[in-house]
Amino acid sequence: MRKEDKPDSRFRFRDFLVILFCLSGAVYSINLFRLDLFQTLNGQNKTPIGSVFIKRNTVQRRMSDRVLWDRLIKESPVYSDDMIRIADNSEAELHIGGHEISLNENTLVRLHYDDETGELKIELTSGNLGLVTASEGKNNVVLNIMGRQVETKPGTALNAAAGDNGIALQVSEGSAAVTTEEGKNLEVSSGKMIAIDEEGSLRSEPAALVTQPRPNAVYRKIGKEPINVGFSWNRINFQQNETLRLEIAEDQNFRRSVRTFNGLNDSAQAALNAGLWNWRLTYNNVVLGSGRFTVTEASGSELLSPARNQQFFYETEPPKIYFQWSQTEDVSHYIFEVDVTPEFRNPVIKKQTAVTSFSDSSLTEGIWYWRVTPVFSQTNENGGVNPRTSAFRIVKEKEPPAAPLFTSIELEPRPAPVFTPPPAPPPAPAQTQQVSARNSQPVRITLESPAHETSLPGLTAVRQQTVFHWNSNDAVGKSRFVLSRNPNPLTGKAEIEIPDPNRTIRLDRLEEGVWYWTIEAQTPEGIDITAQTPHKLQVLPVPLLPVPADRLPAEGQKIGIEELKKITINFKWSAVAGANAYIFTLYQETGGVRKQIAQVGPENRTSWTAEIKTLGRGNFVWQVEAVNVGKNNVIEQHGSPGVNNFVIDIPHPGPIHIINEPEAKK
Repeated sequence: MRKEDKPDSRFRFRDFLVILFCLSGAVYSINLFRLDLFQTLNGQNKTPIGSVFIKRNTVQRRMSDRVLWDRLIKESPVYSDDMIRIADNSEAELHIGGHEISLNENTLVRLHYDDETGELKIELTSGNLGLVTASEGKNNVVLNIMGRQVETKPGTALNAAAGDNGIALQVSEGSAAVTTEEGKNLEVSSGKMIAIDEEGSLRSEPAALVTQPRPNAVYRKIGKEPINVGFSWNRINFQQNETLRLEIAEDQNFRRSVRTFNGLNDSAQAALNAGLWNWRLTYNNVVLGSGRFTVTEASGSELLSPARNQQFFYETEPPKIYFQWSQTEDVSHYIFEVDVTPEFRNPVIKKQTAVTSFSDSSLTEGIWYWRVTPVFSQTNENGGVNPRTSAFRIVKEKEPPAAPLFTSIELEPRPAPVFTPPPAPPPAPAQTQQVSARNSQPVRITLESPAHETSLPGLTAVRQQTVFHWNSNDAVGKSRFVLSRNPNPLTGKAEIEIPDPNRTIRLDRLEEGVWYWTIEAQTPEGIDITAQTPHKLQVLPVPLLPVPADRLPAEGQKIGIEELKKITINFKWSAVAGANAYIFTLYQETGGVRKQIAQVGPENRTSWTAEIKTLGRGNFVWQVEAVNVGKNNVIEQHGSPGVNNFVIDIPHPGPIHIINEPEAKK
C-alpha cells in the first residue's frame, strides 16, 4: 500500500468546529425546551381573560409564546392569544366576560382579547362552535371564520362551522353581520342560515338549522321508562311538500339504527333508553345535520345525616345540626333547603354549595324538613333531579314539647289531648243551658265533597280537576289537608298534604286507585276538631281505546321478490274513535327474542314507511297503539295494541359457476 493511500488519523481543526457546532445546537435546544417547559409557571403572572371547562375527554391549550401543547384539567384559566384544540370525541366550554363558547370535537380556535376596548376575537380555523354573547354590556365578539369576519350583537346565539366545504353560520337568537368579499355586511337574523363555499360564493341548496338537541347534550332519565328526546329544526330553501329523514343509531356509521323517521317537516320525538346516541338529518341522502347526545340514568343525592325522624334535645341554646348527603356524578352544585313544611314554599335556609355537607345552629324547636337538589352542568337538558326529602325534630327540654300537629313523618307517639270541662254552673234557664253546651263542645270539621265512597271515572280524574270541599262552624286556628292511600290518612306517608288550605281544594290528574282524604285542624285555643272519619274516594281505571283495525302488512304476510320491487314497505291502519295520536313500534324477532329497531310517536298519523333494504331478511313484528294526548303532550288514554307478524324473504344468491375456456367453446 502506498503512503498516500493510508487514512489520515490526525485530528483536524474542522472536526473540532463540527463537534462544537453540534454541542452548541444541543445546548441551545435544551435551553429552549427548558424555557418552554417552565412557561406555564411563568404564565401565572398573566391576567386570565376567562376559564375553560372540560366537559369530555381531551382538550389542549398552547400559549402564544410556547411550542408545546398543554393538556388541560377540568377547569383552567385561558389567556389572550391562546390556542385551544379539541380532540376527537371531546368537548369544552369557555366562559369569557359573560360570553359562553361551546367547542365541539375536532375544533381549533385562537383567542384574542383587547384590554382597552373589551373586544373578544375568536379565530375559528376548523371544526364548529356555539356562541352565546352576553345580553348586556358593550363588549363585542368578532368571529374570524377562515378569514371572513362575523360581528355579533349582545344576546346573540349562533353556531359556526369551518371545513373543506367552506363556512356555515346559523343564528338561533339575535343577529350577526357577515363581511362579504366586496366589503359589504350581510345580515343574518334569528332562524336564518348562510353558507359560503371556498370560492366565496353563497350556497342556496336546502339546509336545516337544528335547534334541538344541542351538540353533545346530556339527558338525565329518571325511572325505568324511556325518555322522550325532542328534535326540532328550521327549514331553509325547502318547498312546502318536501320532507326530511331522521336516523338515530348506536354507532357513527349508522349500521345499527334504532330509530328511523321519514316524512318529517320540522320536528320529531324519540323515546330512548340510557346510552350514547348518534343522529343525522338527511334530505335525498344528503346529510343536513348530525351530532350525538347521551342519555344517562339519574338519581338524587342520598340524605345521610341527620337520619330520618331523628330528634335533637337542648336546654338553652339550639343545637348545631350537621347535614351530610352523598356525592352525585357530573354535578355543578347543590341547592340545600330547610323549611317548616314539606312543600318548601318559603325555605328558612336556602344555600348553593359545591360540597356535600353543611352545618347550622339557627334552628329552634319544631319539626324541620330538608332536601338537597343536585344541579348539573349546562350540557344537561334536564336541569336538576327531583330531590328526596327528609325530616327531623328539635325538642327543647324542661318544657312540654310542642305537639307535632301537622307532620307526615312518624315520630314518637303522643297521648291524645284531654279536654277537662269546667265546673258545672248553677241551675239556669233551659235556653242558657243549651248555649253553654254548644260552646263547650266545638263542632268537628265537616267533609262535604267528594262524599264517602264516591267513584270517579278515570278519564274525568285525568282531564278535570278533582274538587275537595270542607267546612266548619268554629274558628280554625291551624289545619291540614291530607290525601293518602292509607285508610287512616293521618298515619304513614301522605301522597299530598297542604297546610292551612282553603275550604275548596283543587287537584290535577288524580291517578287510578283508592284514596282517603281528611282535614286535620285545631281551634285557636288548641282544641282538636279534626274530621272524625276520613272519606274514601275511588278513581276508576281509564278505559283502553280499541285496537286499530285494517292493519297492513297483515298477520303472517310474506314479502317476497315481487314486493321487493316496490323498495319500501307501507304500514297502514284505520283511525280509532277517541284517539288523536298513534305509537308505532317495529321489532325484529330472532330465536324467539324481540329487538326493537324503530319507534315513532305519539303522532297524528295512520301510516309509516320503511325501506326494505334497511330491514333485511327475517321475521318482523309491528305494533300500533292508539292514544289520546292531552295538554303538555301527556298521554291521557292508552289503547290496546294491535300486533302483526310478517316475513321478509329475500332469496339468497345461488352458487356461482365459473365456466372455463374449453367449456365455453363447447
